[in-house]
Amino acid sequence: KNNAELIFYTSRRVTGEEACRMGLANECVPQDQVRERAMRLAQEIAECSPLGLVSTRATMRAGLADRVLAATNHELAEQTRLRATEDFKEGVKATEERRIANFRGR
Repeated sequence: KNNAELIFYTSRRVTGEEACRMGLANECVPQDQVRERAMRLAQEIAECSPLGLVSTRATMRAGLADRVLAATNHELAEQTRLRATEDFKEGVKATEERRIANFRGR
């Protein structure tokens, strides 16, 4: 969780390898091996108990739709509020001018 927060706070971009090290991705494979690895993983999952898998998935996703909706509504409200700020305008302008933004918290 802390690594994901760091990326959100800094807008830092990370490579696949970094995402794996941070625990944000389960695996990192070369592009030409993605399908092969995905198929092996699917086979491994398919060998498990179907009833156990369905139960585990339901447990892992319990309340997920409600959490996603709440997060989406919160994000919309925040983005709407922030779009009206001077800092938003400065960020857009700095990006257009390819310079570091001078944010003032307004």
